Amino acid sequence: MICIHVQILLIILLWNCDCQIIPRIEECGLTCSQGIHCKSKPSSDIFNSFCHDAPASLSSMVLKGMKISTVMMCVQGSPCSLHLNIKGTVSLDENIRGLEICSLSLDTQQSQCTNVRFARKKSKMLTGKKVQVQFNCIEVNVAQHIYVTMKTVPNYCEVKLSQEYYVEAGKFDYTVDRARKIISVNVSSFRHDQDYYVRLCHKWFTCEDVGAFAVIKGKKSLKSVSLKYSQLLPCLCIESWLAIPDARRIQLCPFENGKYYTKALWDNLVYNSVTQTLAWEPACPVLVTVNLCRLMTSNDHCEDIQNSSKNSPEKVKYSRVDTHPRLCMK
Repeated sequence: MICIHVQILLIILLWNCDCQIIPRIEECGLTCSQGIHCKSKPSSDIFNSFCHDAPASLSSMVLKGMKISTVMMCVQGSPCSLHLNIKGTVSLDENIRGLEICSLSLDTQQSQCTNVRFARKKSKMLTGKKVQVQFNCIEVNVAQHIYVTMKTVPNYCEVKLSQEYYVEAGKFDYTVDRARKIISVNVSSFRHDQDYYVRLCHKWFTCEDVGAFAVIKGKKSLKSVSLKYSQLLPCLCIESWLAIPDARRIQLCPFENGKYYTKALWDNLVYNSVTQTLAWEPACPVLVTVNLCRLMTSNDHCEDIQNSSKNSPEKVKYSRVDTHPRLCMK
């Protein structure tokens, strides 16, 4: 008989998934707070690419708080399209005539720039006031890697905001049927003219397949699939991505923090009576310290066997193991 006492430190990797729905708009545009009248037009001013020294009176913090998100513009009778929703705050100053907002696709190196101008008379009256600018007319594609900049006009050196941004590739939620060992995945907020892949995987250095992936057809009304699993493990993840080359994958690992799901990790203990080897191989990434020990009859304490300690992130194996009823692995 072999008894098992396992003391293991889990290395838990945190994988995040933002499962909010992408907001929808019917038209894109430019808005400015404080009642400032502002207008935009496509920018092709190459001279604004070169910066000038800022006046001594101009703070380098005149631009603040740029935030980027994705919105989906849906006009009746036309396919929906994804747009960047860019917000930023500018402190009005007599040395600033407007802003230039640019996006650069780091995948294709294509850029789009928009020039934002403030009504001069109104802006002079509100010098020093903070105005929030929102622009959402830059169209993007799913899973794009974008570099966004916001500069003043004229372009003053060291007065600029910049940020990298990944365009969302869809959102999903899930339900678990433990009796049938099925995870049902529902995908939303992606373009309906494109297909979507979903799979279960075990998260190691990469996410390794657990069965075949399923396809959700974009043109079908039903946007859910059912995936079978064998065990609910801390490293069992749901992965989804658009059916396009090099699409960014969204990953959700819902069982990683549940103590209940770690019990299945200790099931892979195998003794081979022919080779007299005792081996344990975890189904998920863990850092373990393992000892062989003798179970004492007096107090149920397990006394370590000398030189049997092993540290391993993967498989632990002992050779020429005697099948004594009080031999344990700890």
